[in-house]
Amino acid sequence: MKQILILADGIVAKHFLQRIGETFIRTNEYTVVTLDRSILPQQLPSNIISYQFDPTSYIKLSMLIKREFDDIFIVMKNRVDAEGAYQNIRRDRPYARITFFNRWDIEFDDENLISINANELLASRMYDFLPNVPVIAQNVGLGQGEIMEVLVPFGSAYVYRHIGTIEQNQWRIVALYRSNQLILPKPSLMIKPNDLLLLVGKPSVLESVFKAIKQELGQFPAPFGENLYLYLDMVEEKSECIKGCLEQVKYLHRRFKGRKLIIRVANPTDIGLLEEIKAMERENELVSCFIDYRRQEAEDLIGGDMQDHNVGLLICGGDLFAQKEFRSIFYALRKPVLQISSYPLTGLKKVVVVLSEEKSMEFISATVFDVASQLDLNIELLDYDPDGEFEKKSFILNHYENLSHIFSKNLEIRQERKNPIRELSHEKEFLQVLPFTRKILQNPLLSYFSADAEKLYFKLSKNPQLFVPVDIE
Repeated sequence: MKQILILADGIVAKHFLQRIGETFIRTNEYTVVTLDRSILPQQLPSNIISYQFDPTSYIKLSMLIKREFDDIFIVMKNRVDAEGAYQNIRRDRPYARITFFNRWDIEFDDENLISINANELLASRMYDFLPNVPVIAQNVGLGQGEIMEVLVPFGSAYVYRHIGTIEQNQWRIVALYRSNQLILPKPSLMIKPNDLLLLVGKPSVLESVFKAIKQELGQFPAPFGENLYLYLDMVEEKSECIKGCLEQVKYLHRRFKGRKLIIRVANPTDIGLLEEIKAMERENELVSCFIDYRRQEAEDLIGGDMQDHNVGLLICGGDLFAQKEFRSIFYALRKPVLQISSYPLTGLKKVVVVLSEEKSMEFISATVFDVASQLDLNIELLDYDPDGEFEKKSFILNHYENLSHIFSKNLEIRQERKNPIRELSHEKEFLQVLPFTRKILQNPLLSYFSADAEKLYFKLSKNPQLFVPVDIE
């Protein structure tokens, strides 16, 4: 949680605080100091705490800045007050990062201060309206946020990933800046810490991508979408399977905090189960239940819900996933799919990944670490090679080891000459994460004697499985 202190006064500060109130960011907490409470939003969001006193008073301000703040903003209408507040902060916090709204062309000799020159900003904006003047990038397009630049932090889940392994649905990485050099991206280009990415896409999608890049772990199901979606079919599924899904999705919803849970019921037949689902909706405002009484085709019903509810994770029971028809529908959606099994999610101890094709393993790596983080699980990587030539996959192993250090997650690597599927089939307490490729669509009977871990997914279906779509086929 980022702690931000704002010393506010005047009309600019009022608009600034209004913008903060309208764009709620869960990972920011704001402390606002002002003498004039009329500049505060009428309804203060839960992440804004306000104090009413004069920020030029060193005695009062010094008591507040004993707390550690990640950023400090000074947005004040009077020069003397603004400079006085700045000097008060520097007495106790000589190295704190300060952003100063500078409307007086004050010159600062302070490497930890960002001076926003209001006069330069206004002049630059007016200059853009002159005829025959090239428009700068921030004013290209609709001006609705469809062009965005993002600085990649060291701990980002996007670090050390090749651009070709990043799902870019309704958005694109169009340029990368490194060491003040422009690099046009290729699929083989690897993202490194402190790279500046130029993104183009649908504004709402870019917001999710920005969060996924900047806020490290805890973002899944972003960037695939925002919300959780449970699909139930009372004709195709046994009541025991549906009850198991409902019970386990409650736990998952609690772990993936702040997400909405959409429950879609097709072919409603069991009144008792419907009442149980509606009770979940009444008890939690983040749960919404939709019942299809018109007997729509599953493909149309699910596809429409994906668009209407910004779904990032589709959840279903084993009864549905066992049917090729539904696997094909899910595959076409290009969304992660969690198959709920008879083994409860609450009993999980680790995430298991059986290495297969290298590019797909790199693609799902961010999801593996994010899910393991949110469910508080260890990670086990199984490297299978019948010839014992494990150095073939040294790159992907190093990639996972780097991520384990970045995210401080326990990672165990097991290298086996024998296919580990048989051994895993006798284990419990794990969630298997694997790429959602066309191999998953094959008839299990035709894959029964295969050595391919993806084709043999059904042998581990007694445990929950997360299928992550990949874009390399």
